[in-house]
Amino acid sequence: MKYCVLLCGLLLMQAVGLSAKERARLQADGVNISRSGDSVHVSFRLKVERLTKDYILRVTPLLYGKDGQHAVLPPLEYGSRTAQIVEWREKRVKEKRKSVSAYHKAGETVAYTFALPYGEWMNGASLRLDAKSKGCCSEEMLPPVLLAADVALIAPVEQPVPVMPELVPAPIVETVAEQLAQENTFLEEWTGSTKSDEAAVADDTETALAIHFPIGKWEVLPDYENNHIALDHLVSVLDKIAGAKDSRIARILVVGAASPDGSAKQNEYLAGKRAQALTDYITSHTALSPSLFEISNIGVAWNALRALVADSDMAGRQQVLNIIDTVPVWDATRNTGRLGLIMQLNQGKTYEYMKRHFFPKLRNAGYIKVFYEAQP
Repeated sequence: MKYCVLLCGLLLMQAVGLSAKERARLQADGVNISRSGDSVHVSFRLKVERLTKDYILRVTPLLYGKDGQHAVLPPLEYGSRTAQIVEWREKRVKEKRKSVSAYHKAGETVAYTFALPYGEWMNGASLRLDAKSKGCCSEEMLPPVLLAADVALIAPVEQPVPVMPELVPAPIVETVAEQLAQENTFLEEWTGSTKSDEAAVADDTETALAIHFPIGKWEVLPDYENNHIALDHLVSVLDKIAGAKDSRIARILVVGAASPDGSAKQNEYLAGKRAQALTDYITSHTALSPSLFEISNIGVAWNALRALVADSDMAGRQQVLNIIDTVPVWDATRNTGRLGLIMQLNQGKTYEYMKRHFFPKLRNAGYIKVFYEAQP
């Protein structure tokens, strides 16, 4: 015998602020909880508004009884395409997942339906929505939203079960720039800042693009150290992004750097000229405006040199690291500095080793980073 209870005429509309700043609001209507034989069917329509592009929202329906038993239903996820791609990349790295379910966009009405086996505890149960927001800087469980309370599921009233359309996840569509960024580490999504200080740039030496220069020179030489390979590839990538309809270049950071051999004034001058020369080269080989470029001059790339020393097994390695970490570039009171102390180690052999193996890697235009954003 088929038993069915249809919660007729139930229309519940709730608008709830999901944070202290009321970034998002939930609107639910058409709530329907019914029993047909050994199954309970739950359906409603949900609309999320005021969700910022940097946040994702996971909404989980929860059916709970008076005795503490409960059933967690499949969640709904909301967020912009930007937030979805960020979440997808995090899960791909942490969980080695190649894909994730598509998010629903704020402002669209989603029809939700789910069926689960009936249990005696469900008679008189309530239905609520638990919402969890996650952004770039915070993650919090938000206050629950009650959709229905004390639902009777025992009366032998036979009603047809509404058939709701199944939610089909939309595929992730990446922009041209996002596709290129998967193979080119010098591409980075624009967040409003280039982080152009020395420490940040030194941290990115493995991901940035470097163009090498001869000692004391700042002219861009394509044939020197196979520079033409990196330059041609850089120009090709820039042209692809500039010609795409869904992407654009937001900023290009060029950080000038030099090796320690030479005076501080000379190194600073040389690093600045190298960065400007590379900027001029790019603008002359592309249609990009000079206003897109940001030039930063760090002089001697001490942080990059420290990383090279730390990764080596050279003699005097720990002594060099201690000098870089504790001695200023120049100490006027002692009339000495980092470079002088390093040159004294091991009768100059340590310095000669560094000059031969490390300094050539520092003689470049810095670390080129290209920042992109989606085309509106």
